[in-house]
Amino acid sequence: MLEWYRHSQRYAIGMGVLGAILIGVFVGLRQGLDYSWLSMPWTWAAIAVAGLGMYGIFRKVGAAVGADWLKVGKMWVLLYELTDIKVRHRGMSMHLDLKDSRSRSLQVRVDELQEDRDMWDLVYNGLMHSVLVNGANTNRGVHSRLKVPEPPE
Repeated sequence: MLEWYRHSQRYAIGMGVLGAILIGVFVGLRQGLDYSWLSMPWTWAAIAVAGLGMYGIFRKVGAAVGADWLKVGKMWVLLYELTDIKVRHRGMSMHLDLKDSRSRSLQVRVDELQEDRDMWDLVYNGLMHSVLVNGANTNRGVHSRLKVPEPPE
């Protein structure tokens, strides 16, 4: 593994605290703005466990890249053997959908790759090679959003 991405500890703690607060607010709203349930000790324990769960979700390693592969979760692809490269918008973020010559596929948020410059360089080189040398299928977003050159005619 050459590079990997993981949210900072400060960010993960902030998301855990925010998650716990939001759970408390939503439960209070559901109870008709009656927060008397907070006087029970087990509710504080449940909110703390939820906050720790949120911390764990944001602290796990999201993406890792080697010289010729990209792994997200348990899915991975060979970057220099990509056959399909698509940029799609899901919600408020841009996702990269990749499929390699052995029919392995994965989806990853582009901003998670771009936050670590070295990681993005490795992935971008694989994307360019797959498009320019292997003629991978792409959509317009790959060229307009990620600035990957179009293959020569």
